[in-house]
Amino acid sequence: MSQNSENKSVGVDNASGVSGANAINCVDKENAVKENGAKHDVFTVAKRSQIMSKVRSTGNASTELKLIAEFKERKITGWRRKSKIFGRPDFLFPKLRVAVFVDGCFWHGHDCRNTKPKDNADYWRAKIERNQRRDQAATERLTALGYRVVRIWECEFQKKRRERLEEKLAPIVEAFERWKAESQNGEAGPT
Repeated sequence: MSQNSENKSVGVDNASGVSGANAINCVDKENAVKENGAKHDVFTVAKRSQIMSKVRSTGNASTELKLIAEFKERKITGWRRKSKIFGRPDFLFPKLRVAVFVDGCFWHGHDCRNTKPKDNADYWRAKIERNQRRDQAATERLTALGYRVVRIWECEFQKKRRERLEEKLAPIVEAFERWKAESQNGEAGPT
């Protein structure tokens, strides 16, 4: 068996001599550094897009799990996650007709802090603008379907922005309380 076929059989990338997941991270160190010392992307735009398309967010502890804790603290029930409705809200209250999005400040272009990268600025500006257009389309479509849309920024979970979070949760609390009062005729609250 030749060396090349041996490497292929155990998953070694012949160009770099690195196996498995490390093959993706392998970079020609001499070519990976620009003159100013900053690293650049060694993948083509198409390859980077393919790699990034595989990245999925699940159980984002800094946002969705904190909001679940807020709902539980207020004894709010009836929310659903991973809904297939247009825009895929993070939380959907079907009976209350409320859709809740918890947006990351960087990914959705919030101006709460310096979230504008200097490296590859054109790419990130275009990416964030696409996200914002998609957010706007989802808000408009869900509103047209009769949903109240609530958008909560990631930074609003910080103590110094707590008042803003409370303001955004108020309509959900009010809708839940109103629904609960209306359903006192023998039905249970939303589950």
